[in-house]
Amino acid sequence: MSCDKKIVLIRSIPMATLEAFRCVLDDARTPEIIRHHIIDALQYALRNYGQVFTAKEVEWLAAWDDPRIPLAARKELDRREPAAAAR
Repeated sequence: MSCDKKIVLIRSIPMATLEAFRCVLDDARTPEIIRHHIIDALQYALRNYGQVFTAKEVEWLAAWDDPRIPLAARKELDRREPAAAAR
C-alpha cells in the first residue's frame, strides 16, 4: 500500500484543529478510544506546551464539558495571569 500525498479538502471553509477535534468528540459515531486519545493529547499539550495555544484558544478549551480539558486549560490561564499582570 502506498501513500499518495494528495491534499483532500473535506470542507470548502478551513477549520481549525481544535474545532475539528470538538466535532470528532461531539460525533456520536466516534469510538470511545478515539475520544480518550483526543482528550489525553489535548490535556498533555496544555500541561506541557500550553504556550503554543493562544489566550482565546485556552479560554475556549476552559469551557469544554470534559472535566480534564477545562482543568488543564485553567491551569494554563493561571500560569499566564502573573505574566499579564506584570506588563
